[in-house]
Order: sequence, then C-alpha cells, then structure tokens
Amino acid sequence: MWNPFDRKRAAAAVEADLPMPEPSVRAPATDIAEVKSVGGVAVATLTTTELTQEAGADQLASLLLDLAETGATHFVLDVQNVQYMDTACLGCLVQALNSLAARGGRIALASLNLNVQSVFKLTRLDRVFPIRADVMSALDAVEGRERE
Repeated sequence: MWNPFDRKRAAAAVEADLPMPEPSVRAPATDIAEVKSVGGVAVATLTTTELTQEAGADQLASLLLDLAETGATHFVLDVQNVQYMDTACLGCLVQALNSLAARGGRIALASLNLNVQSVFKLTRLDRVFPIRADVMSALDAVEGRERE
C-alpha cells in the first residue's frame, strides 16, 4: 500500500518529475466495527475475529481515521470478538495514538482475550495503551479517571 508520508519515495518521485501515485482506496471501516459515542468518547466494538495485514489492517486504519475525522479525540476499542491480531494492526494503533496524542487524545483497549493480550505484553505496548477488562473501565482510563 502506498504511504503518502513515506518521504523518501515522495522526494524521489518529485525529483524524477514522476506523477505521484494515488493512494489506495480506503477499505470501508463499517465492516469491522460498530461505533457509538459515549459521553464524547468514540467506542468501537470490533466485530471481526482476526486482524491481520491481509485481513483487517486496512479496515482498522480506515476505522481509526474515520473516527479521528469526526473530531473525536478519545477512543475505546472493544476487542472482545478478536481472537488474533498481528503486528501490522499494532502499527495502525500506534500511528493513531501518536496522531491523537498530538491533539491531547487517548486510545484505550477493552475486553482483550489472552491471545491478543499476550501480543501487547510481548511488544510492551501494554505500557503504552491502557488495557482494561471492560468498556466502562476503558472509558474511565481515556477520560483520565480510574475506578477504585
């Protein structure tokens, strides 16, 4: 997939006077999640069972971009249905978090199964993303208050 932020390729295309490639059409995000707003926080319940580079990474990136375009700065991803997630999807989450953090936003994850939770622990991203047992606790985490 062509990345418009890949500076080396973009600079090489400009120097060679080549036309810039068109970005690929975004995958529809509604295929992988049901989204609702809870007190100004976008809560997306992922409906897919696998998030891999081949199946779901583009849709996850589109979902996160769509949520950001609505003006939401805090997201909760409820991943209760996801049985497997690879590192390509972790990259999408990190990019979205960096973009939101620049605007004072946060992303929290809720209802991870043991397989997905182990991926976050192995990559130490459990230290970057608040991971909570349920959506209500994740909402508290992104809003800056924790339940006792």
